[in-house]
Amino acid sequence: MDSIFFRSYKKGFSLVELIVSLGIVAVILSLVLSNQSKYTDGTALTGLADDIGLQLSQAQIYGISVREFSPGTSEFEIAYGMEFNLTSSGSKSSYIYFADRGAGNYVYDSGWSCPTDSGSECISKTEITRGNTVSSLCAIPNSGPAFCEIGRLDITFLRPLPEANFIFYDLNGSYLSLSNIKGAKIVVSSPSGATRTVSVYSSGQISVQ
Repeated sequence: MDSIFFRSYKKGFSLVELIVSLGIVAVILSLVLSNQSKYTDGTALTGLADDIGLQLSQAQIYGISVREFSPGTSEFEIAYGMEFNLTSSGSKSSYIYFADRGAGNYVYDSGWSCPTDSGSECISKTEITRGNTVSSLCAIPNSGPAFCEIGRLDITFLRPLPEANFIFYDLNGSYLSLSNIKGAKIVVSSPSGATRTVSVYSSGQISVQ
């Protein structure tokens, strides 16, 4: 009876086994949380790229459908587009959706603060969240590598064709005259370094990768 009693009493975890078990659980939890964080960050970045692509598509539809800027303005023949500005006058954590009113120069002229007065070209300003940013802007040539020393990019669409118009500026904000360009791309990045790309071609094609 004594030997049976002692064998039953000795069953269970030792302190060393308990510590090892807790360590294994901690490692598994850390891996799960890390993968979940990467998944969430990746999903948010993909959502950002998709949102930019959708807003560009909306600008294209508005530009070729003779949409009045706002009721009563009688402004129909205007281009719609988006501006991305990484220079000191803009921000890598926001972008502008606008209507090219008045000047008809295919650029946004109302300032990065997105004023709401009656003469403003700004329709909306989107603030990018979760630490994601517009990390670079590039011109896509007909041949050869992309030129990514772009500081500001204005993309617009105007009837009757769905083609995209591009205005490029260098990193100091000076106008760039580029030839043999077939498109432009916007690269967005997450804090972890992951990237997604929105490419717009002069034909009007919009691609999100």
